[in-house]
Amino acid sequence: MANAIEAAVYVRISRDSEADGLGVKRQESDCHALAKKLGWTVIDVYTDNDVSASKKKPRPAYEQMMRAVESRRIQAVVVWDVDRLTRKPRELEDWIDHADALGLQLASVGGEIDLANEQGRAMARMKGVFARLEAETTARRQRAKHKEMAEAGRYVGRRPFGYRFATDEKGVVLTGTQQRLVIDPAEAAVIKECVRRVLDGESLWSMTKDLNAREIRTAAGGEWQPQPLRRTLLRWTQAGYRKHQEFKDGHWTGPVQLFAAGWDAIIDRETHERVVARLTDPSRTTNKGDTELKYLLTWLVRCGECDRPMAGAKSYTYTVKGYKRVDGTRSPSKQRVYPAKYACPHSGCHGVNRRMDVVDGYIERHVVALLEVEGVRVLGGDQEVAAEARERIEAVEAKMALISDTWIDGGLTQEQFHRQNARLMARLEGEQARLRAAQPADGLDDFAGVEAGVAWLTAGVERKRMVLRALIDLAGLRITIDKIGPGAFSATDSDPYKGIRVEWS
Repeated sequence: MANAIEAAVYVRISRDSEADGLGVKRQESDCHALAKKLGWTVIDVYTDNDVSASKKKPRPAYEQMMRAVESRRIQAVVVWDVDRLTRKPRELEDWIDHADALGLQLASVGGEIDLANEQGRAMARMKGVFARLEAETTARRQRAKHKEMAEAGRYVGRRPFGYRFATDEKGVVLTGTQQRLVIDPAEAAVIKECVRRVLDGESLWSMTKDLNAREIRTAAGGEWQPQPLRRTLLRWTQAGYRKHQEFKDGHWTGPVQLFAAGWDAIIDRETHERVVARLTDPSRTTNKGDTELKYLLTWLVRCGECDRPMAGAKSYTYTVKGYKRVDGTRSPSKQRVYPAKYACPHSGCHGVNRRMDVVDGYIERHVVALLEVEGVRVLGGDQEVAAEARERIEAVEAKMALISDTWIDGGLTQEQFHRQNARLMARLEGEQARLRAAQPADGLDDFAGVEAGVAWLTAGVERKRMVLRALIDLAGLRITIDKIGPGAFSATDSDPYKGIRVEWS
């Protein structure tokens, strides 16, 4: 047996619904029997369980086996059938090339395949083509099924936070077509609380810290983190809608469609749209560290030299050690206190530094004055413009749904679909921007009018930053610190605010 062919067994199953690997185990047993019949020695078994061969996602075991083939460590491969090996004709051509260059042999439990002759190659190619056809047909049926379920308002997936699956009179969870969601009162209350806190300007980090301290757990039973909480609040589930989008050729494509769901909503659509706008706003300042926001104007005030955002820096104390005198004694140590400041952190500039307490006090007085005089006009929104924007958004979404259906039914080519969809998407984004600008600033009623000063004094840093961002977006507020001397804190005592500019339209 010195010249026995060293072979590998490759087994794969696309979906292991029971997660027990029995499908690949059955394939492996049959492949071992075939290798023994052929007199081949199996030295490796490569297993891709619950992995598709028709999608673009990597198959770790398959790629490892290809490296073993290319290094000539194995001379033959045994599979249950060709479609277990590949469903892509171009990948099959790679195997034919390896048979030519390396003398690789291929054996299939589903029938003999000899890549060394024309008939065997033709048979392998035919099997590959039909495997691809089957994969594409299955994918098309699955897409149609998923859309049908979306249109019917049926939920698919794991239990979402805020809901639980309905049970029968014996307490057994309903499955199949009877499966449906019902509101979990305790979790729904948490959703409503978090929505209110987001609209009030509280950070996700602060909210997750509070939820974990109260031992409120996620739907999976774990602790909250900012990004999972963000994803939870962005879901249309709690607004009573089923979201649907086509998944084709390994990526999401086509417009996002919303269908009325078969479960009750926790919050209304308008409130959810405000939450989505808040959490997806590109100008929203996120805190990626493990500390709460401390500084009022970080990334909101701009450097007068490079026109880029400035950052807050904490105060620190530097100790200067005493020197040794001639008589052997040591002079006392001295401490230098450097106060907190706003500084330009950008490479190539670093040109402006100003004391934080001076800047904050000056800006706060100007902002309160602006809110007392113009707050109602700036923060109140425009309901007429908002209503018009909502109508246009609904019209654009309807057109996007129509061209998506036409494309699926074969009435449009892919190029035509993408061209029309891109044009409509640009219109949709424009109307969504108009809607955001026309809506009242969420949770800022107290800051509009003569009581603005009182509201400002009692607000925390996060809420004040929310007001400032609203004024930047709605009133064109711009805060700039100019360089006024060679030092970091060069303003004179007689004019400590020199070089601090506050402008608005």
